[in-house]
Amino acid sequence: MTSTKLTRVQIGVLTAAFVPMLATGVFGGIGTYSNIGHAYGKGTALGALAAGEGATAVLALVLLGLTMLGQSSPRIVRAGLWALPAAAAAMGAMAAPDPARTVIYALTPMGMSVSAEGMAFLARRIVVHTDGRDAENDRHTADLVQAL
Repeated sequence: MTSTKLTRVQIGVLTAAFVPMLATGVFGGIGTYSNIGHAYGKGTALGALAAGEGATAVLALVLLGLTMLGQSSPRIVRAGLWALPAAAAAMGAMAAPDPARTVIYALTPMGMSVSAEGMAFLARRIVVHTDGRDAENDRHTADLVQAL
């Protein structure tokens, strides 16, 4: 395997791409906390945030770490990255005080999922570029071979 280093420009552009992704996740969490807090109180909002966005953040860090190490991620991690915010979206929709805000309250937790998936996708591409190997593709190929 050959190793390719990132240029300073590539590092700068990738950093500039990561920052808004991270901010999207953070603001999604803040928005969810605010929405749930107004409906059920701050204590419930904190618990809901930990269970939804907090658990999503843990899974995102696992996915990001595995990707940076050139390893494929377990399917349960990817499933959790969408199931947890989907549950949070349902909870947010139920907390909305009126129909006009239902969609906004439901979409707010999705900032975490998009943020996590976006950062993991970029990390995967960085690993493929620098190492010349795609662990997710290797896993997919192995699954296909085993299915045959």
